[in-house]
Amino acid sequence: MIDKNVSIKKLGDVAAYNEMGMAVEFSWFWSEHVAVLVFVRHFG
Repeated sequence: MIDKNVSIKKLGDVAAYNEMGMAVEFSWFWSEHVAVLVFVRHFG
């Protein structure tokens, strides 16, 4: 069985690119306020 749990620490180290092409670490989103991340997988 694959463990699908990911710690907040590991998730915070993940980066995505913003609209200007700059890498932004996910931890930035919740550094000052509470944040909710939703991942949607689209089939189609």
